[in-house]
Amino acid sequence: MAPAASKKGMSAAAAVLILLVVAAEAQQECVPQLNRLLACRAYAVPGAGNPSAECCSALSSISQGCACGAISIINSLPSRCHLSQINCGQ
Repeated sequence: MAPAASKKGMSAAAAVLILLVVAAEAQQECVPQLNRLLACRAYAVPGAGNPSAECCSALSSISQGCACGAISIINSLPSRCHLSQINCGQ
């Protein structure tokens, strides 16, 4: 029988493995969805016209989880690059 510390270590390793598998599955699901947003790149700048049907279709096909994950990553980039946060609020 394994000591208690060894069992805790194995449980922690199993939890990390499960998280890695879930994250890999989410990435496999989200990357193709987010890649479709390339159709929207011309409309993501100030002064751009209305988005194309292709852009709107790509945007509507993104799951909420993928969209929120991407926004969260984008919001975390300034601090990860040692830059101050951007405040877009008025």
